[in-house]
Amino acid sequence: MKTALGFLTEEGRTRSKNAARRTSAYAVVMLLVAGAGGYAIYKYWVASNLTTLQRVYFKQYLKSSYRSYLPNSRSHYTTLARVVTDPNTKKDISLAVRNDEIEPQLDGEGRIKLDKRRYPIILLKSGIEYKQYSWLETISPDAIAYQWFRDTIYEGQSISIIWRPAWFGGLLIFLLGTIGLTTLDVTAQRLYLKGEAIRGTRGLSPKQYAREHRKENSYGIRVYVDGGKDD
Repeated sequence: MKTALGFLTEEGRTRSKNAARRTSAYAVVMLLVAGAGGYAIYKYWVASNLTTLQRVYFKQYLKSSYRSYLPNSRSHYTTLARVVTDPNTKKDISLAVRNDEIEPQLDGEGRIKLDKRRYPIILLKSGIEYKQYSWLETISPDAIAYQWFRDTIYEGQSISIIWRPAWFGGLLIFLLGTIGLTTLDVTAQRLYLKGEAIRGTRGLSPKQYAREHRKENSYGIRVYVDGGKDD
């Protein structure tokens, strides 16, 4: 029997607990699916839209991003630079290499080749001035390095903004998937409960009746004839 406070009954509490367990299981499944989906979005969408130098510097940018919150923190960084002569002071100065000034050397699979020191092989385009061109290794404050990477290489985008399509896509997959599975579960439970014999007679079509009673070969029926004697 249904009551207004059915959720307070033992049966109601048991069904609520079972529903909560199933919902938790759906959430765990969708968490794994969302993680895989977010990674796929990052690999095939976010990473593929990064420039050459953005891909090369990404690990260093990530490191400087979280270490920039540590006071007086310093780390080793490797950047590509060219040395030119300042026309005003006539002194040599080091300039950061921009993405539109380079030509990466790719292998047969489209990946950047590496030299003996495991540095990416990246050449300057013709017409770009330089007296010296090489990878520059420095020990710099992480806060300054983060600011430099963000403003010079990543066009003011933070890590969270760069990753936004991946984490937002994963979150969307998780929410829609969990809601969808929970809704499907609720619908399936309602359809199941409608078919319980305890809830009274059921209206079945001839095909449904034949399908549900296909294993029955006879039925015992009590009838009364001739003054009530059993036959």
